[in-house]
Amino acid sequence: MDPAALLRRVPLSTARLVASLTGAALALVAGWWAAVVLDGREPLPVAAVLLLVPALAVAVPTHRLEPVARAVIAVGWTLALDTVVAQVMLALGPWDVRLGVLVVTGISVAVWVGVELATARSERAAAGRTARTDISAEVST
Repeated sequence: MDPAALLRRVPLSTARLVASLTGAALALVAGWWAAVVLDGREPLPVAAVLLLVPALAVAVPTHRLEPVARAVIAVGWTLALDTVVAQVMLALGPWDVRLGVLVVTGISVAVWVGVELATARSERAAAGRTARTDISAEVST
């Protein structure tokens, strides 16, 4: 079977879920790369991970919202998460750029996966309710 035929058989919601979870895995790898492999010494990759991973973590799974709302939520979440992680690390003493990148990446990916799975579950439940409503409408007529 050719790949195009296989893709036509996969429901759009499943393909979207797989693509989003793949993006979350890539974000996790990017955070690990910036923190561990680059040792947190390169400012551009560290800044990119600290700004893009949290923003994508809420912007991608909330695809049903308006674009402006998604942008506002993404910017707010990014600023809040980065600030809270920095404050907690400074208050408790283990301040380290590598650890900060790993914590921000880990929390962001956990939120990304959680929101994506919750969205997929609610879409499945809504589809099930619609199917039951259609069946009951056909039975009553």
